[in-house]
Amino acid sequence: MKISCTQEKLNRGVSIVTRNDGNRTTLPVLSNVYLEAKDGELKLSATDLEIGVTTKVGAKVDSEGATTVPARLISEFIAANNDENIELESSDLTLHLKSARYEANIKGIDPAEFPQIPDIAKDSLIEMTTSDLTRAISEVIIACATDDTRPVLSGIYFKFSKDSLHLVATDSYRLAEKKIEAPGVDVEKEFIVPVRTMQEVLRIAGSVESAKKIAISATENQVSFAIGGSQIVSRLIEGAFPNYKQIIPTSFRSKADLELGELISAVKMAALFARQGANNIKIKFAPAGLVITSVADQIGDNISHVPAQVTGDEVEIAFNAKYVLDILQVLTDKKVLFEVNDKASPGVIKSEKSKDYVYIIMPLRVEE
Repeated sequence: MKISCTQEKLNRGVSIVTRNDGNRTTLPVLSNVYLEAKDGELKLSATDLEIGVTTKVGAKVDSEGATTVPARLISEFIAANNDENIELESSDLTLHLKSARYEANIKGIDPAEFPQIPDIAKDSLIEMTTSDLTRAISEVIIACATDDTRPVLSGIYFKFSKDSLHLVATDSYRLAEKKIEAPGVDVEKEFIVPVRTMQEVLRIAGSVESAKKIAISATENQVSFAIGGSQIVSRLIEGAFPNYKQIIPTSFRSKADLELGELISAVKMAALFARQGANNIKIKFAPAGLVITSVADQIGDNISHVPAQVTGDEVEIAFNAKYVLDILQVLTDKKVLFEVNDKASPGVIKSEKSKDYVYIIMPLRVEE
């Protein structure tokens, strides 16, 4: 392999794939990035056998070929190299890199040992705007479980149906559901995508600003997200997602309509004191607005008054401050609705204008 490529293109390509560089494995080749020069392009790939990322960048190809080199080393070398062009030539499992002022030899591993990342783009389910999908992922991913105690909860549930796509996540303490209008979808399909894969989609979509669309493809046990010239392929989580619809409240006894910024400030204030305990804050729905309190036995206590238009019964309910802040920090509308029934039932937080997104949070049981 012998090519020449601009530092800018090479750095962008390597940075896309090297975050997924196999640090969780002891198989040496999975810590490498795969480089293949072919048809006037340089293809870069990395995988940890669970998630595979590939991307392509334009290059002047003098001779085709492939090699693999340590992902971290080549990434750092290219990022630190501010020359305009870099030449790459492989020989006997060593990659020689040369630019105007810098030169290096990096020893690699036989590319034949690198696992092939499947191309499942032919099984395309939908193509949608990047902004719509990444927004939906950001709103839902906050509710994913952070451990693997119940694997089906450590990912985002995708449910395709006629002209729509639902994204759902829950860790059993809160639940987020987002509905996306998807004209043209005419298939019934559902699967669970690992949270790490979703984080990679957000990262790569954010770094490929020119990609206006994301194509989603899936087989029985794998899913693919194609973003511009990059592709993420991941294993799916096996198992059935819980029947979450049954826990979504259909009516409420109390509702508060208030400013998002006001609520964020009050919850952050209460969270300062809640850190000493179980992150427990109490929210009282009163005629004049919300009263948010928190108590730390060894430090002190806090009380905040949040102006709100409150309708319904007067009720006090306890929540985990972090779970409340997580949703407030992804909402974009200036007004928010907070709806509850009683101290033992889940509450709902959502944007005033949004009818396609809901966030449900379970209350905490506290001693009176």
